[in-house]
Amino acid sequence: MLQRIQIRDLAIIDNLELELATGMTVITGETGAGKSIVIDALDIALGERIDSKIVRASAERCEVILEFDITQTPAAENFLRETDLYAGESCLIRRIINASDGRSRNYVNGTLVTLQQLRELGSHLVHVHGQHEHRSLVKRDEQRELLDLYAGHTDLLLDVKTHYLKWRDIQKAIQELLALQDKEAEITLLSYQVEELEHVQLIPQESEQLHLEHRELANAEQLLEQSRQVLSLLSDDETSNISTLTNHATTLLSQMKDLSPKLENACQLLANALIEITEAENEVREFALQIELNPARLQEIDTRLNQLHQLARKHKISVEELPDYFLELKNKLDNLTHSQTKLASLHHEEQEALVKYHITADKLHKNRVDAAKRLNQQVTANMQILGMTGGEFCISINKQTNALPTAHGTDKVEFLVKTNPGQTLQPMANIASGGELSRISLAIQVITAQAVDTPTLVFDEVDVGIGGGIAEIVGKLLRRLGAHAQILCITHLPQVAAQGHHHLRIHKETQKGETRSHVTSLTPDLRIEELARMLGGIKITQQSLAHAKEMLDSATLVE
Repeated sequence: MLQRIQIRDLAIIDNLELELATGMTVITGETGAGKSIVIDALDIALGERIDSKIVRASAERCEVILEFDITQTPAAENFLRETDLYAGESCLIRRIINASDGRSRNYVNGTLVTLQQLRELGSHLVHVHGQHEHRSLVKRDEQRELLDLYAGHTDLLLDVKTHYLKWRDIQKAIQELLALQDKEAEITLLSYQVEELEHVQLIPQESEQLHLEHRELANAEQLLEQSRQVLSLLSDDETSNISTLTNHATTLLSQMKDLSPKLENACQLLANALIEITEAENEVREFALQIELNPARLQEIDTRLNQLHQLARKHKISVEELPDYFLELKNKLDNLTHSQTKLASLHHEEQEALVKYHITADKLHKNRVDAAKRLNQQVTANMQILGMTGGEFCISINKQTNALPTAHGTDKVEFLVKTNPGQTLQPMANIASGGELSRISLAIQVITAQAVDTPTLVFDEVDVGIGGGIAEIVGKLLRRLGAHAQILCITHLPQVAAQGHHHLRIHKETQKGETRSHVTSLTPDLRIEELARMLGGIKITQQSLAHAKEMLDSATLVE
């Protein structure tokens, strides 16, 4: 449940804080007061992409903070635990947008997160029903997605998509192989190149090893002479070699140590030095024995390096890249010459993938049909309540048996309605009346909202296009929905506003040339005044106040 919204420097809001409760909270205010900015703030905090122009003109950045109680939201809690973002019963989301470049920083419980993480978390916490949602509901893709949301078969949808992607990848591989066929000239060239590179027997890192060996052979005489000089200095000179001198110094220092313990460390260091000198001597002696004066091998290496460099220049690559390049050409040639065998194997894999896809898609189809029956009954019942007596709602689901697979299954889903008795069912897109479309959309939204686990539902002027007694019924439906979820409802209709358990009024003030929005949590008396204002008229009269009080009392009596 959303407990708190704090907005700083967003559009005409400099600092706005809303404390929210359970049930249905209505938000009202004159046009332009900033009601829609609250919805924008929710969208921003939950990961929507935004324009930096939304930052208040005199500010460097804007900030939105949302605080949620997630004790009754296991999906959000599980996500936070899986991503190491869990910090107890409360979840704090914070997003900051810079005015200069539009860049944002996103935090969950004080930890920097990606936009994708923010969106995924937000999907478990808030669902926004926008004021233009009835327009999108005439689109078949939106209709299918709404049915799937109501059915709640997320895992099954994911399985269908997984099998579809597997089939699509195989299809892509088949097309690539088909494109490689009938390329005789390319096969001839590749065969020559592969044979040429295969003939030289390329070895990984060979060039580096050959250069090292070449350097040693080319400088063999110098290395041998200098090794002899080193050995002479270390031990071969009987009178003044380092080993003899160091050994003598060690003996003297050992005698001195007996007289002064302060020389203990120096004595040990010299003893260690003698050991290391001996080890160095052994290694140099062994190295000298291995030095080989071999002009023939030197010539052999020169020839091999020249061969490798010529090949590298020919293929316009480095010597080091030759082994990998050879394997690349060989694989390409193999694909060209054995494409028929590989095609047969891929076609077999394609059929297996299709079978798995259709098995899962059939399960999805059955789930959709079952869910559609329930949704048909519930929406049709709500249509009667919303003043469309004799109206009917029906979801058409046609299985496209011969169509290519898609990520969302094989079904063609379409919402059909009739708004009056005696009419035939027709697509929602054909409904001429905006008011009828708004009511049907609202009936669908209220029902699907009950089917999801999202704890906070936002209705942004979904009552557009309706009024009178129907508006009161809409308000009652939303109030009833508030028993199952937290409802935030932005409305211009007093009939809807009267049904709220809580009432916030947003208004704007202009001071020193700057316009700012403010929010007030209304007491019962202030609610009556606000409802009277919404009922219309230049002045609030005793009659409008009495009417407003009656509306408010009527809403309270329902419970």
